[in-house]
Amino acid sequence: MSFKHSEYREYRCPRCRRALVLAGDAFEAPPRRDRDAWRVLSVLLHAGLDFRQACCGCGPGYRPRSLREVRERLAYARRTGVPVARALATR
Repeated sequence: MSFKHSEYREYRCPRCRRALVLAGDAFEAPPRRDRDAWRVLSVLLHAGLDFRQACCGCGPGYRPRSLREVRERLAYARRTGVPVARALATR
């Protein structure tokens, strides 16, 4: 489930009452049944990446879209010592 809001404050899920994560204004939720896409999204958000547009409106930049891409980026981070968030945001 996803919700959009523009102001920053703590919102809670209407189902479980957990705090919601601010994903950004360029965020598009994957289809509910696409579990792999939700897993990718979970990795990105927990790494601190979001989907905010840049000031020029050009979007949030590169984000992996498949589990294979996430695995490759995480392996790259381990191999090179690059921070996970930076590795995930690098093509």
